[in-house]
Amino acid sequence: LLKPFIHTWSLSVEEQYYILFPIVFLITFKYFRKYLIHILILGFISSLGLAEWSSRNYPSASFYFLHTRMWELLAGSILAYFEIMNGYRSKNKTLNLTLPFVGLVLIGHSILFFDVNHHPSLKTLLPIIGVCLIIWFASKNEIITKILSTKLFVGVGLISYSLYLWHYPIFAFIKINGLASGSIIGKLILIPIIIFLSILSYLIVERPF
Repeated sequence: LLKPFIHTWSLSVEEQYYILFPIVFLITFKYFRKYLIHILILGFISSLGLAEWSSRNYPSASFYFLHTRMWELLAGSILAYFEIMNGYRSKNKTLNLTLPFVGLVLIGHSILFFDVNHHPSLKTLLPIIGVCLIIWFASKNEIITKILSTKLFVGVGLISYSLYLWHYPIFAFIKINGLASGSIIGKLILIPIIIFLSILSYLIVERPF
């Protein structure tokens, strides 16, 4: 909690994935094209298995390293594969109306009751499945999709990268200096400050670049 830039570990995992995955994908696509989905699923299962084992034996390495994290990203790659091959996502109206809500419940459950001491692991499947359900079964006539498509949520999505970068250093430096120690109001005041800085960096840095 006192390390202002420790949150950048997740950015490093993403960048490693974005560098390595296209190379592996191109080789697979060229020489093992008909086994592409099998290789994606095998990578998913292998990484998830490593995460479950490693979280019990080497929790710090499991949390921060790519080999135990890539299954979370591969889940999205697998969804993308099926959408490209089918040309569409789910067309089942009943499932489209119900499963995004189930996905939101799984994500909410993870936020409220997650055990960070055993993560990533099989327990981490809950929020990942939740996100996948929302992505795959989202449809314009479904209430969760409508809510997540409102200007408020889209706006938060636009500044989410900046929010992620700004929030941790500010909370950490405040904690180090004891400026908001024991003060709920002091901590709440930080939220609009972080949002303001995030909008500013989104407009001045992200959009121009």
